[in-house]
Amino acid sequence: MPLPYPRIRPYGIYPPKKEAGERLLAREVIHFAFYMPHDHPDLAAGVSHALDCYMNAVGEGPDTINSCTFGSHAQSPLSDERWKRIRQLLRPDRPFRYAEDCTDPYRLREMEKSGNETWIHLSNEHDRLSGFKLTYSSRIPSRDRSPSDYDVSYLEGTLPTEYLEERGPAAVRELILDLASRLLFASGHAGLSFDSLIGDMFFTPRIRTELLRHPGISLNHGSPPAWMGTRVDGVHWLNFQGPPVLQKLGGVPALRSRLHSPETTVQALDGERAVVTLGNWPEAGDLTRGDTLPAYREFGRVLEPWLDKPFNDPRFHVEGFTQEEAMRWARRFLD
Repeated sequence: MPLPYPRIRPYGIYPPKKEAGERLLAREVIHFAFYMPHDHPDLAAGVSHALDCYMNAVGEGPDTINSCTFGSHAQSPLSDERWKRIRQLLRPDRPFRYAEDCTDPYRLREMEKSGNETWIHLSNEHDRLSGFKLTYSSRIPSRDRSPSDYDVSYLEGTLPTEYLEERGPAAVRELILDLASRLLFASGHAGLSFDSLIGDMFFTPRIRTELLRHPGISLNHGSPPAWMGTRVDGVHWLNFQGPPVLQKLGGVPALRSRLHSPETTVQALDGERAVVTLGNWPEAGDLTRGDTLPAYREFGRVLEPWLDKPFNDPRFHVEGFTQEEAMRWARRFLD
């Protein structure tokens, strides 16, 4: 059967290495992200489990994951020593619980400069668009943080669409569910997105055109917006809901009663969290053919009060979009 999404891979000149000629600039991927309003000691066990799930699924090697970056350090090939360092960083114990108690001036400067307490990035050293990457960032722990603070820790990554096609959507869904099973997320998602060499700022005119055409393809922002907090980052193939939004929606039974599309399933994960799946496959939709993804639109209307700010904020901006285009894209499941 034909795939429910297009293969979109523009080639062109990459300015920092223009002497190399044309190369792949961007590509479609399966992107997943989980937003967690907790500090690292509370997240360590769940993040370690998620990293193991991902690495067991994709493997370490020249075509998948073969390098890592810690904080502000340069990217380096994976090795036994590097894995040892990753495991040390993922342990829950720290010489301080809150940043206010940290007596190491270098550590304090690192946290202030980077905006996080721990940052680990796994990727492919030789192919930045391999489609394989995983990033964990834990927020700076503060004794003075209030429940209304927007800072979140997050885990996000990508899989190439070839991985989805080879293993099938059911296997990928199970992988994401296993990866999420021990994470203390407020929200999360997985679905179609674009990845590019240096982020949204380098999306080509073709990518901008395709984003406006295919509502099921999202933007992979990497880190969450500063205002994220416990809000929800859009509508996707897999939509993970946790506290407080799931409770405000009335829990799983109430949420299930508001979603009538035959393509939609609502599955309880525990007493506080659930996943909403919009169809067997992630779909791109196609507005030029009238395919507006009705199941996505139905869920978007249910979530609207808790959707991330860009859906309602006219200052939302994506490189190369007019303000009208940016707002039309941001509200594509609402209007």
